[in-house]
Amino acid sequence: MQYRSEGLAVANVVLVHGLWVDGSSWRLVARELLDRGHSVTCVQLPLSSLTDDVAVVRRAVAQFDGPVVLAGHSYGGAVISNASHGAEQVSALVYVAAVATRPGESAGAVLEGFAPSEGLGAVVADKQGYLTLDRERFAELFAGDVPPREAEVMAVSQGPAAPACLSEASGEVGWQQLPSWYVLCEQDRTVTPEAQRGIAERIGATVVSVPASHSVAVSQPHTVVDTIEKAVTATV
Repeated sequence: MQYRSEGLAVANVVLVHGLWVDGSSWRLVARELLDRGHSVTCVQLPLSSLTDDVAVVRRAVAQFDGPVVLAGHSYGGAVISNASHGAEQVSALVYVAAVATRPGESAGAVLEGFAPSEGLGAVVADKQGYLTLDRERFAELFAGDVPPREAEVMAVSQGPAAPACLSEASGEVGWQQLPSWYVLCEQDRTVTPEAQRGIAERIGATVVSVPASHSVAVSQPHTVVDTIEKAVTATV
């Protein structure tokens, strides 16, 4: 790990998106991380199964020399939980309004342990069973603090997710050994703030609360970047 002139560490960061968005949902976070001198990869998950998505993240981590911070949004939290297990390069985990699974537990089961959200109630399946969020309700439930025109583009850019992403049981997880941070979105209507608090507590994460929707990486990228840098600084 290298250092910038002002004394802050330069990190390798892998950004992992969740369901109903793609890697471009991290674009503002990635831009700011790059401007601050970090090395960044925004993965593109196939959203075909948890196993497939974990493999993509592990491959991205392996491209770096040196320690890597993994940041996962929403379902991406389940992915980084699995991808980090046994990965010696991974130094810290940052969960952004994210799910963190226990071994043997699916991402869907984590959310079922809390009161249902409006967003999850607006999930629809196509004729092949692949899941998206109702386009007509996407802006209000997923991106309430994002400019409406941008939220509209996000809604029509959704990558349908296979049900296996939510139903496949987790393997061993890295948060049991690694330090974790959690960006808790207080105005989230997709993963409720109550669920986020419960998830953050059970993994022992350092919590950063922010008045934001589920799309905090778009609406308040500075907060996400600052949290990632806290993880970097704490694990140098």
